Amino acid sequence: MTDFSPLVTIQHWFSDGIFRRIFKNAGLLLTGRAANGLMGLATLSLMARGLGTEGFGLVILVQTYVLVISGLTTFQSWQALIRYGAISLKSEDPSEFQNLIKFTIVLDVFGVLLGVAVGVIAAPLVGPLLHWDADVISYAQGFSFLTFFTVIATPIGLLRLYDRFDVLTLQASITPLFRLIGVAIALLLNAPLWAYLLAWFVAGAIGGLALIIFGWREAVRSGRLQNMSWSLRGLSRGHDSIWRFSIISNFHSSLQLVTGHMAIFLVGFVAGPTAAGLYKIAKDVSTTLTKPAEMLNQSIYPEFARLGSDAHWHAFPRLILRSGALGGGAGLALFVLFFFCGRFFLSSVFGADFVAAEGVLVLLIAAATLTIAGFSMDPALYAMGRPGIPLQVNIVAVFAVFLPLLLWLGDRYGADGAGFAALVSSAVVFVAMAVLTWMELGKRTVTPSSGA
Repeated sequence: MTDFSPLVTIQHWFSDGIFRRIFKNAGLLLTGRAANGLMGLATLSLMARGLGTEGFGLVILVQTYVLVISGLTTFQSWQALIRYGAISLKSEDPSEFQNLIKFTIVLDVFGVLLGVAVGVIAAPLVGPLLHWDADVISYAQGFSFLTFFTVIATPIGLLRLYDRFDVLTLQASITPLFRLIGVAIALLLNAPLWAYLLAWFVAGAIGGLALIIFGWREAVRSGRLQNMSWSLRGLSRGHDSIWRFSIISNFHSSLQLVTGHMAIFLVGFVAGPTAAGLYKIAKDVSTTLTKPAEMLNQSIYPEFARLGSDAHWHAFPRLILRSGALGGGAGLALFVLFFFCGRFFLSSVFGADFVAAEGVLVLLIAAATLTIAGFSMDPALYAMGRPGIPLQVNIVAVFAVFLPLLLWLGDRYGADGAGFAALVSSAVVFVAMAVLTWMELGKRTVTPSSGA
């Protein structure tokens, strides 16, 4: 008699070489991210105890301001590098891959320069709306220069394309480690607010420089950069629609910022720094769930790109369903845990003043559960050359659902209202993406997948 228990089913799924490789690569990243998550929570805990709710909220708003500006002005060029690099690596002409790298570098440099300029110029205009005094505005202007070290997507793409998730795991631990050390020193010295920002700046710069070194070392080792010309002519040659792909993927990632970093920014605008700090606490704790989704996204995208380059569309549904079932199950378990133990966790880690984040924490974990259950649909559509679909879905979810609800409910219920807006938006995205992904797959395969 055949055993259809969940354990046997999962064991059967992992007999699939591609599925096993996806979770192996994601596991390498998650090994480091688990430690990074603990260091991140420890850093926030020290900051919360050293600065109090209002000071903590101000530091978070300055950091978020720079993240939002850099996210809106820069390109996620690693997506184009993976999408077209999987094809270029099969070419016998090395200049095709070299042109692709130069193309993504140009996008990175342009985005970095624009991000720093906007961050410095806009701070005096935005600051008064967020209850910043002259000192905090000057801190935000100085912190904007961190964009030089953190928006470096080409090295990320190179490491992912060459399957060096072990190196990414190492690099991802550098910034959280130095950030924790810096914040601990600031707390021991009873330092003012600017010292905490300086600790974050130095840690981010060290981590960014390490990523540049690791990424380019891997590219040199591959031998694909030999006799490389740095002429900027014909950068998109051999890569049809790469400009369109890059622009659409940039808009898509920018919209995702609205439901992430921008949400903290807007909560601070409608409800003040304290509410923004509570939302940040809840968001970072819920990120313990969405980080696995991010890691799985990074590891599954190259696999979808390889399958798509060979027109193996029949394999897509199996990967989407299996990965979604595992991710959603893990998310549901965490939701139950924090539903019953969230108050105790917040009081123990951050202090009694931050127990007020309990409601928004539960709501954001519910939203994160939907996100991780549907994480594979985004990279699947990118691999099918349809980045416009996730963009359109997110435009509707952000501007028609999330932002109106956040501004309305956030003004009335503070951080809890913003959490409810995030949950509704996540539900809309999940349902729409599921329907549209299956419609696109139906166009590419004659017979549907036989099952998960």
